[in-house]
Amino acid sequence: MSLTPLEIGLIASLLVGVVALILAFKSLQVARAQQAHTEKLIQKLTRDLAMSTSGSVGMGQRLLAMEKRLQEPQAPDKKIDYYNDEDFQPYSQAAQLFKLGLDAEEVARRCGLSRAEASLIQMMQSNVDIK
Repeated sequence: MSLTPLEIGLIASLLVGVVALILAFKSLQVARAQQAHTEKLIQKLTRDLAMSTSGSVGMGQRLLAMEKRLQEPQAPDKKIDYYNDEDFQPYSQAAQLFKLGLDAEEVARRCGLSRAEASLIQMMQSNVDIK
């Protein structure tokens, strides 16, 4: 039984179509996997942004409270003890830990500060050390 050129062409076309269909399904699987990975990254970035925002808001509130306290009239003989004062203590402790060479993540954990607060103190500490 011999095949005509038309039949050979149809069989070849069928094989090419099947290969193209297989490649299309594989590409679809890869695209779905990439989409799932991208969605996970977006969720992580959203959580990180929310955490950073909340840390910044908390730090802003603390800074406003400290600024208000610093602007209150003080008796000439009474000075604020920044190292022993309850409001300033986490920040002075953080500054000391940065002097010891700890990273911002560890300082934030030890002092009960947000990562954003610790990073800001680290930047301020490095500027003080430069001067």
